[in-house]
Amino acid sequence: MSRAEVRELIGPHDGDSDEDREWYLEDLAIEFDSSGKVAFIEIAESENFRAVLNGECLHELDADSAIAHVKKSAAYDPNAPEPGYTYVFPALQLSLWRPVVPDASQDADDPTGRAFEAVGVGRTGYFK
Repeated sequence: MSRAEVRELIGPHDGDSDEDREWYLEDLAIEFDSSGKVAFIEIAESENFRAVLNGECLHELDADSAIAHVKKSAAYDPNAPEPGYTYVFPALQLSLWRPVVPDASQDADDPTGRAFEAVGVGRTGYFK
């Protein structure tokens, strides 16, 4: 879809935007390529959307379980940027992202990084 088609379908963007990426419905980011076509869609963890793969919501699983669930369908790229924060599954054109990788010093009650905050999907060839 083009940027104009997205805006016609969803409405105007309602968050931060730049030439490449716009936010819609608070938790949906859409990245456009240089020709103005959708290249990547990212869903933030929220009450507005559910990123479901083979019956499991990836935002609702702990990070290790989400990785294991997606690995049933495709391998992740161990050489992708941001190891531990971002997992890219090129065969699915899918990514999982979290802002923090928990470690032993993190309070056990702190949920930050224990689940992925964003699930993204790109068009064919997005993750080369």
